[in-house]
Amino acid sequence: MLPSNSRWLWLYYPVSWMTVCVVLAHIAFFNWALLTPREVSGTLFGGAMGTQLYLIGWGVAMIGLIVAILLRLSGSIFAWMAAGLMPLCIGGWWQLNYPDDANGNLIFSPVQSDITVAMLIGAAILASGLYACTRAKTANKKASLSGLKLFGKIVVATALSGFFVSIPLAVLKQQALPDCAVNKQGQQLTVCLDAGDTPTLVE
Repeated sequence: MLPSNSRWLWLYYPVSWMTVCVVLAHIAFFNWALLTPREVSGTLFGGAMGTQLYLIGWGVAMIGLIVAILLRLSGSIFAWMAAGLMPLCIGGWWQLNYPDDANGNLIFSPVQSDITVAMLIGAAILASGLYACTRAKTANKKASLSGLKLFGKIVVATALSGFFVSIPLAVLKQQALPDCAVNKQGQQLTVCLDAGDTPTLVE
C-alpha cells in the first residue's frame, strides 16, 4: 500500500466488514423468512403478498452485496459465498423437517419444490463465490490504491451500511406507533381501525 492511503486503512477494514455483515444479516433474515414453511390455508392469496415483499427485500439485499463486491470491499467475496450457503443449509433443514399434514387439509408455503429451487440458486451463488475466490488467489494482485480512492470506498460503504441499518429502524419505529396516528402536518401515519377512533398526535 502507498503511504498516502495508510491514514485511511485503520477505518477502511472495519467499515468494510461492518457493511458486508449488515447486508449479510438482511440476506439471512429474508432467506429464513422465504424458506420457512408456514400454514397459509386461511390467508389471502395463500400468503403470496408476504412472499413478494420478502423477495423484494432479498433482492435489494443481494444488490447491496453486489455493490460491495464491485467496490471490492474487504470480506465481500466471503459474504457472497455465505449468501449462497444460507439457502443450502436452511433449505436442507426444512427438506428434512417439512411439516407433515396427516389429514391433507393444510396448505404450507413454500412447497418443497420451491425450497429445492432456492437451494439450487444458493448452490450457484456459492459456486460463483468459490470461483471468484480462487481467481483472486491465483491473480494475487497487490495493486495499491490512492488515498482518494480508498476514502471514496469508505464513503460509499458507510452510505450502504447506513441504508441497510435505517430500514429495520424505520420498520420498528412504524410498528411502535399507535393506531390512528397523525403528525403535526395532519398526515396519517397508521390506519384508523374504525370511524370512532380519535387521531393520536405524534411528535
